[in-house]
Amino acid sequence: MERMAGRTTPAPPRIRALELPDLGAGSGTPPRPFATYEALAFTGDDLTGTELTDVGFSACSFAELNAHELELTGTRLTDCRLSRLDVPTVTAACAALRHSLLERSRLGVLQCVEGTWDAVHVRGCKVGYLSLRGADARDVVFEDCVIGELDLAGARVERMAFPDSEVGALDVTGAALADVDLRGVDLPEITGPGDLRGTTVDALQLQLLAPQLAAHLGIDVEA
Repeated sequence: MERMAGRTTPAPPRIRALELPDLGAGSGTPPRPFATYEALAFTGDDLTGTELTDVGFSACSFAELNAHELELTGTRLTDCRLSRLDVPTVTAACAALRHSLLERSRLGVLQCVEGTWDAVHVRGCKVGYLSLRGADARDVVFEDCVIGELDLAGARVERMAFPDSEVGALDVTGAALADVDLRGVDLPEITGPGDLRGTTVDALQLQLLAPQLAAHLGIDVEA
């Protein structure tokens, strides 16, 4: 499909491979709010009750962390790898995730309201509810993921794709979308279908979306 000569639509997310330096041991000493950490590996820590508000992490890895709830409000993660996390609730309002990888994790609720996602690769994850409401998201890939509900209401999204992923419900109310590739994703429920401008769907998806689009436009369809 051509938008103009020499350019296809949608433009794919721009994701580069994550390469971490040699990491020091960060486990055993819980991070402190408002501190900054660089080139550390946090593995198998129990962070239950640990507040990570406004912490900065650069070139760090996090694996097999245990917590009932993680408080990451305002936290900044740059060039980080997060893997094998199993956390029921993550609150990360106004947090920033840049050039980072989240993989093989199970998260019940991931709240990133008004946050920033820039060049983020989410791979092999299961998330019950992911909120990017009011967020800025650019160059994001959800690969081989299962997302129960994805909330993009009021978000500004550019270059997002969902290869081999499932999304149970999608809210795009008031979102500003560009180059969002929804092809191949099951979309049984969409809130705000009138704000799908800037997305790409396949022919089968369009057929399935037709009743919702007709209802939004006030079109009566008679057999």
